[in-house]
Amino acid sequence: MNGAALLVESLQQQGVSVIFGLPGDEVAFFEALRGSPIRFITVRHEQAAAFMADAYGRLTGHPGVCFSTLGPGATNLATGLANALLDRSPVVALSDQVPTDQMRPGVHQYIDLVSMFGPITKWSAVIRDPELIPPTLEYAFRVARAERPGPVHLTLPVNVLERECFLFQLGSELPERPLSRGGRPDPRALQQVAAWLREARAPVLLVGNLPLRAGFLEALRRFIEAYQIPTLTTYMGKGALPEDHPLCLGVISRHARGELVGLFTACDLILTIGYDEVEGVKPSLWMVGNHKRVVCMDSVVEGENLLFSADLTLAGDVAAILEELTALASADRQPWLEVTTVREAMQRPLQRPLAETAPLSPAAITRTLSRVLPDRSVITVDVGLNKYAMGLTYRIREGQRILFSNGLSAMGFALPAALGARLACPETPIVAVSGDGGFLMNVQELETSARHGLPVITLVLRDNALGLIRRMQMARFGDAVGTTLGNPDLPTLAAAFGARGITVDSVDILADVLVEALSSHQTWVIDVPTSYEGWLQ
Repeated sequence: MNGAALLVESLQQQGVSVIFGLPGDEVAFFEALRGSPIRFITVRHEQAAAFMADAYGRLTGHPGVCFSTLGPGATNLATGLANALLDRSPVVALSDQVPTDQMRPGVHQYIDLVSMFGPITKWSAVIRDPELIPPTLEYAFRVARAERPGPVHLTLPVNVLERECFLFQLGSELPERPLSRGGRPDPRALQQVAAWLREARAPVLLVGNLPLRAGFLEALRRFIEAYQIPTLTTYMGKGALPEDHPLCLGVISRHARGELVGLFTACDLILTIGYDEVEGVKPSLWMVGNHKRVVCMDSVVEGENLLFSADLTLAGDVAAILEELTALASADRQPWLEVTTVREAMQRPLQRPLAETAPLSPAAITRTLSRVLPDRSVITVDVGLNKYAMGLTYRIREGQRILFSNGLSAMGFALPAALGARLACPETPIVAVSGDGGFLMNVQELETSARHGLPVITLVLRDNALGLIRRMQMARFGDAVGTTLGNPDLPTLAAAFGARGITVDSVDILADVLVEALSSHQTWVIDVPTSYEGWLQ
């Protein structure tokens, strides 16, 4: 058995059923894949492969796997792996490399991949002996899954893949790297938090990504209802509590600063679950008004949080923590504010204008999408004003998942992520929402969708601009430079890639097209002329 065959066997032992990537000259690996049950999804750009693996990992909880050749193939993975790191997505990335005796500066196509990927992954390593493949791969999957999840990159020199090997026990050949393990906090700390909750006149809960990725949504809901706590989520936490729940205030955002100032001025206890500094939600939004206690619950506490200091931190098995706190709740709690009234006030500026004919307004688009999409569906969202629209105005229901690129905020995410979601959830409707800027960054993956039979629906909110950047420039300088875009005829472009395409000019037509697209099991590109004029201003 050579290293490549051992790699494929080891991947199967880790439960890998699909790999996203592009082949190079590592023929031994692809010969070993031939005949294996692992499906290789050949993409058109390695960045897209990493985005696909990211979405697959988020939705399944099992690390998504992507593959590249050496040199430029590996460097193309960088944005996607950095995105997985900052959005806490479990990914294992594999890259070919020159033979071990040529791994030095100046060699054709050689890049020190361990040094390159070290800062943008949880762990980066080169495998120099084929016998090390099984334990290294097992370790890589454990690191990728461990809290907080993220990407791992392994470099595989071509001679290691081609070399014959004999398996034996290998003791401590792997580097030491502690893996976080969930633990139970001091019972006195739990009693203290329960007492603060009972004493609080005006508590507010802020929920991040953790409940979704760790799968304790029911424990979260029971806790919220037991203490009747008005709840905000971050973008990455959107959907942890359905937005039709009577205690859900929606996504926290600077746009509603007036309502948030009123909310947090009155608040006397802030609880955070899975609060993650990488999302960019600044505590200055809530540290206003009277003195308030802050309680932070998370799976791990990594280093010093430079943004705020909690009065009490509970780290470990947050699901178990919530269950214990729920058991300590009193039976007579009532919400301290009219949640529906506050949420409506926060939403009011986001619902204007409501242009239902071309160019459509963001609120009209998201309202239509929310009305048509079934309860079991996955939405992937690109970066820009379209992300604000989906994050702040799309009303997510129980059973739906919405995936953002938020920590890194990488344009070009939505379409490849939708293809990863299609492999993770083969029976679920998948919709990608992009601006025209982000869509054309990875539009080539429409061909991947058609070739591999991975139907997804892409809504392109076309405003012929880098709308968010244009808005920033206009607000500061009264003019904009470098933000105007030209676009091809998107339906014609879709047809050239083997997809169906249409331009819609009203919400009624958009609704009808979405219904047809959802029932067709084909890839669609729906071109939606959009205007953000007067919206979120």
